[in-house]
Amino acid sequence: MRRFHKSMSWSHPTGSGSDKPKSHSSEWNSGEAESNTSKASFFLADEWSHNTSHRSFFLPVHYASDYQYPLVIWFHSNGFNENQVDQVMPHISLRNYIGVGIRGTKAVDSIGHRFDWHHSPAGIATTQEAVSQAVEAAAERFSIHTDRIILAGYGEGGTMALRIAMREPERFAGVISLGGLMPHGAIRNIQQLRERRLPMLWQWGSENALYNEKNLKMDCQTSMTIGSRVEVRQYPGDDEMNTIVLRDLNEWIMRHVAAGSSVSDSDRWTSSPTLYSSN
Repeated sequence: MRRFHKSMSWSHPTGSGSDKPKSHSSEWNSGEAESNTSKASFFLADEWSHNTSHRSFFLPVHYASDYQYPLVIWFHSNGFNENQVDQVMPHISLRNYIGVGIRGTKAVDSIGHRFDWHHSPAGIATTQEAVSQAVEAAAERFSIHTDRIILAGYGEGGTMALRIAMREPERFAGVISLGGLMPHGAIRNIQQLRERRLPMLWQWGSENALYNEKNLKMDCQTSMTIGSRVEVRQYPGDDEMNTIVLRDLNEWIMRHVAAGSSVSDSDRWTSSPTLYSSN
């Protein structure tokens, strides 16, 4: 059972249309949802959301404008939206990164609060454009390290993160999937991928139904074909969304992407290992 597959409330568009970050009401709610409010935020279940500007930013505690932060682009699990980044980033790190959540490409409820990732050519192209716009918006508004952009996602969001990273391997410092399979199919830029040797982290719950010998073999074959540098981590249980997984995600980024960084978590902000749903 996926931890985020429980009933949750989501923020409605503000109607202000402002693209400026809101002031933080607390350290644990430091994200900001952006919406194109000049149009009604209303979608039918089978309609596509072509507005790629839906995103939510998470700023670190004691944000320092003179430091270039790694940027984590978060791909939510199916059935949720860009605000999921506000829930996961505090358990990854409160100080190390700027985070931005982007919205899935297809609404799955009548009021447009929940979204899935659609792996059609149109869905992939829309997601790729949303990632580009999120990076540009983050670079304009905050201090980020453009060589330290990491894609990360949960479930189908993890699969989409892997897919986008493989389409533009030179643009990203690494990609992380929590319980999402490698995308399969024709790889058009195989030589570019082999030269890049893109760092990947796969995090799997040992009892996840997708984590089986057949799927793991296929994923490993794909990674060997493109020459990526893959680290696979296995965790007990059927779900990857817990604080131990997110802590390891932070450690992997700091070790593989941001080595030598002067910004790191202090013991003051650490959380005890517990299932995410128990927090």
